[in-house]
Amino acid sequence: MRKRNAGFLLTLVIVALAMMGAVFFVLAGGSNIMLFHADTAYLQATERNLVASGLAWARMKISANGNAAGEPVSLSADAFDSPNAKLTVQIMQVQTNQATIRITTSCSKGRRTLAACRDYTLDLPQ
Repeated sequence: MRKRNAGFLLTLVIVALAMMGAVFFVLAGGSNIMLFHADTAYLQATERNLVASGLAWARMKISANGNAAGEPVSLSADAFDSPNAKLTVQIMQVQTNQATIRITTSCSKGRRTLAACRDYTLDLPQ
């Protein structure tokens, strides 16, 4: 009778281990998806911060120099704690009440890189 109970318990343990393996497989897939979305949100937030910093720099440059249109300027992105972040700002055109700014950003985390180049219009104080 004792051997029969040991065989049943061993079978029960093997089935439980197989079920745990299936549960961990499903949970690992879900955690990878969550990590992907978290990295995407981090990159988007870093890009927004880079753009805001570039626009603030351009506004300051225009108010200090008046017509500051010229070549692209690469700004330091060390404060964003993203080792591969890049920020380039070019003041395209300055008019009396508006300025057109081109901001190029690039940031990466792991194997993912988010790069963008967009034109923005700043309203200038009169």
